[in-house]
Amino acid sequence: MARKTTRIGSLLYNAAMIPKKVVQHDEKPSEKRQLPSFSLVELYAEMKNIGQPAFRARQVLDWMQKGITEPSQMRNISAELQQQLTERLLCSPLSLAERQCSTDGTRKYLFRLARGGSVETVLIPEETRATVCVSSQIGCLLDCPFCYTGTQAFSGNLTAGEIIAQVLAVKADLRDEPLPENLHSHVTHVVYMGMGEPLANETGVHQSLHLLMDENGLKLSRRRITVSTSGLTPAITRLGDTAPVNLAISLHAGSDTLRDELVPINRKYPLADLRAALDAYPLPVQRHITLEYVMLDGINDRPQDLAALAHFVNPARERVNLIHFNAWPESPYAGSSKQHMNTFAKQLIRKSIRATVRRSRGDDIMAACGQLKSQTDILLRKVTRTPEKTGAKQRNASGVKNEHELGDNNE
Repeated sequence: MARKTTRIGSLLYNAAMIPKKVVQHDEKPSEKRQLPSFSLVELYAEMKNIGQPAFRARQVLDWMQKGITEPSQMRNISAELQQQLTERLLCSPLSLAERQCSTDGTRKYLFRLARGGSVETVLIPEETRATVCVSSQIGCLLDCPFCYTGTQAFSGNLTAGEIIAQVLAVKADLRDEPLPENLHSHVTHVVYMGMGEPLANETGVHQSLHLLMDENGLKLSRRRITVSTSGLTPAITRLGDTAPVNLAISLHAGSDTLRDELVPINRKYPLADLRAALDAYPLPVQRHITLEYVMLDGINDRPQDLAALAHFVNPARERVNLIHFNAWPESPYAGSSKQHMNTFAKQLIRKSIRATVRRSRGDDIMAACGQLKSQTDILLRKVTRTPEKTGAKQRNASGVKNEHELGDNNE
């Protein structure tokens, strides 16, 4: 059986899981406002405050949409405005420490945050789309024992500006170094499936969602955005009320006994609560909630596990995405065989449940599902001391260098 969780006790469930009580390393009111967090309306107000004509707001936003956040690279604005923006705002809240490229085209980025700490972001390209998998926290609170990110200490929520800056940095990278012709080189989708629990950071995530969907901004349809959560049910309800994007649930077990072990937040929000939240979540016609299920050999892939999962699923509203377990150093788990995963999927389909086996991407660079963990202390020391030896390209977010196959739930 899986190892027991040790870092989350009753105090964590009753206190730290509440997003507004998580304050470590969060942006303080006294800090500079981050440029990527500005909407067009807010940029108009900023131009007025500094005595610049209103049309400058659109110019600045146009540059940001290209991935440029450093004023010195915004060629059609005046030197005076460049200086004003640099002095008043934090224009690039993150910078590149390292980029890795997979043989399948996946790119993984390690970003250093201006306020300290680092996060990882992944680009998953396909023939007709390119998905950016963003992080929402530095580390993670939830301590799911099969997830590599869960072994990293949690040290704070990301701001909306830091989340959007990840998308802008990838856009800049694709502009500077397009993918091969058989892969799509423009960001089309965003998934909140990187480091952290998105719904434990409601302020940063909700603000960033509105910026992504802003008709005057990045203009992403909510059908092209997916938020994944381990099951913070009150926050699922609030997400549905304010920004009902695609929803994915890190389920991994259909019984409370097993899910308590694999997804410890289940002890606070058990499956009955999750079932009620999912049934109430607003869904457009012909859309589905995705239930993510990492298959662990001998742990959650047995006949009784299949029966429990089938009992939990609402086939009219949900589909099951079976995920190959991606190994990480010293992991106590092994993944189910591909043959068994396919058999498991067929058995669900026979029960009229939509089920697919997700194709793993980027596992050769530790960029696949459950493998993200920023090696902050070791890597950043290397980058700082000997960048010429590590090969890391240190550039700000305005010029970065180096699926999550949600099917019809993420078109």
